[in-house]
Amino acid sequence: MLAEENYKIKVKDLVFHVQKSVSQKYTAKDIEYDFIKLGGEDMCVEYKWDRRNPTTAELQWLHTEGRRCVDDRNGGMEIRGENTRLLFRISVQLLRQYVPEVQTIEFLDNSHFACKLPNQKTAKIFLNHYYFLFHHGHTWYDEKMGAYPVDETQRETYRKFADRFVDPSAKPISFDFMNHDLNELFQPIWRSSNTWKDFFVKLRRIPDLCAKAYPWYLRASHAIRRNDMLPETWKIDVGPWITRALPLEKIVVGGSRGRPIQFSKYVYDSSICPDFSNTMDNRTLKYR
Repeated sequence: MLAEENYKIKVKDLVFHVQKSVSQKYTAKDIEYDFIKLGGEDMCVEYKWDRRNPTTAELQWLHTEGRRCVDDRNGGMEIRGENTRLLFRISVQLLRQYVPEVQTIEFLDNSHFACKLPNQKTAKIFLNHYYFLFHHGHTWYDEKMGAYPVDETQRETYRKFADRFVDPSAKPISFDFMNHDLNELFQPIWRSSNTWKDFFVKLRRIPDLCAKAYPWYLRASHAIRRNDMLPETWKIDVGPWITRALPLEKIVVGGSRGRPIQFSKYVYDSSICPDFSNTMDNRTLKYR
């Protein structure tokens, strides 16, 4: 296995860039990790693994929103929805070529997406909490990837969250939507709903929903969980993702190690928008 590689792969009509690298050791005690990245002009998937424990790999990131994850020859194909699952499936197959023993993939679910607010500022919505609300106790990685919490105690607690969405006694009599305009919009829907699930089902067709949920969605998630944590560390079993292998054709770029490829510089999300909202700012947002 080469320490560093740069090449492309072709999967059906799609072309991706691949980067393989190894972490630098500064002392004899340092662990040497292997890394592999997959994407287009932007590297949208990265894995890390320790050769001493090849049965588990760590998903460093799977970030597709606003990213160019496929080679430009594919016309800037957008990766979202089922295409995200396809990208993940391809990445798992690629990972298996380097680590055939891998059985599980672990990751920290800090997924998010950008949302435009009425004041034209960009807000960060944490997908795990947002999806959890509108899919009644299930996160995106749970529903779409078959992921489950690493910690067994958290796993059991997480499974019980869905029951609270359909239990009328779990829905409080009142709820503050943290904004005057939003209270006027949502309070009639809240009063006419018997359960948390009823309420969120009724919200689905409201336009600009992420902006209107932004001031209160984390508060709602907290209320439903009753101080229990929404698990952060998850794992995915590799088996279901390799049952039907896709043909991966390797395209060498330059020599055996490949010529350096210029990729977009990664921009940290905290430089685009803050991680958490400001309560006073939320109170003053105008939705009408």
